[in-house]
Amino acid sequence: MTVLALDPPPAHAPERAINVDTLFFPWLLSTCEGEVRDLSEEESRRLRALKRVADSDNPATADLVPRLPAVLPMLLRSLRERNVSNSQLAEQITQDAVLVAAVLRQVNSSYFRRSQSVNNIEDALTVIGQNGLRMLVASVAFKPLFSTGLGYFTSLCAPRLWELSSLQGIACRHFAARLRVDPFEAFLAGLLQNVGVIVALRVLDQLDPAPQGELRSLAFHASFAHYSRRLACVVGRHWGFPEAVIDAIDAEAAPAGAEALPQVLNLAGKTARIRLLVKKGLLSDDEVEACLDGDNVAACLDCYRELCDADIQETDSSTTQ
Repeated sequence: MTVLALDPPPAHAPERAINVDTLFFPWLLSTCEGEVRDLSEEESRRLRALKRVADSDNPATADLVPRLPAVLPMLLRSLRERNVSNSQLAEQITQDAVLVAAVLRQVNSSYFRRSQSVNNIEDALTVIGQNGLRMLVASVAFKPLFSTGLGYFTSLCAPRLWELSSLQGIACRHFAARLRVDPFEAFLAGLLQNVGVIVALRVLDQLDPAPQGELRSLAFHASFAHYSRRLACVVGRHWGFPEAVIDAIDAEAAPAGAEALPQVLNLAGKTARIRLLVKKGLLSDDEVEACLDGDNVAACLDCYRELCDADIQETDSSTTQ
């Protein structure tokens, strides 16, 4: 099989340039620092399993994660209609108690700074807006897919991936505004990409209850990321996601080109990983700029500061509740 190598830093990068993925994947999989070496037999065996599932392009692959709530496809269809009313959306949302609670909790959070609490869905939609609703609905619906207790790898990594997804959602909106793409499609692409990682972890869980050796080689991490993207595309097609979203994930590993959505996904994912690694103490604030290169350093730094502000708001909100 062909093993994809991590993208090397560009020739003009400073010597202190830091490749974020060489820190992120060892942290995600709870291994020691990644190593530049050949694949071990353990790593090769697991990659063969991932390749087999990805190559099958089987819709049953989507069954490796919990199903999305039945109300989500209906809501997403409604949210694509330009003339849909808040009353129509409210009627659909009230069919799912979890969504009702999430919408009310969001609209009454410190982010909206309401002087009076909002207690019904129609009023909440007036405050949050339909675009905000799109992202909230998707976030609530996807969260159970990152549940723990499904096996060694998912129990270990799912909470970490959900934390990344929360940061990546903010980053996707940030770069979507800059590159003028649909912010909801960018948001969906980020979520679906991480669902692909969950599916890959479930495949690993089906092989053994626990790894027989550490998955430390950078070649394994790169191939794991590659197959995770392919599995995300399989699941996305089965769930009927927009083709633009699936194409963005498929092209995310490619260099930045003419297509804006893959660029948004690439930049948002990198910036979110940087912020998460700083939060976990694996990077310092002084090293953030060394993780960036190309023409988008300033935009990434702006996004990084926005993610820091979001963390502060979340902390303030949790301490006042």
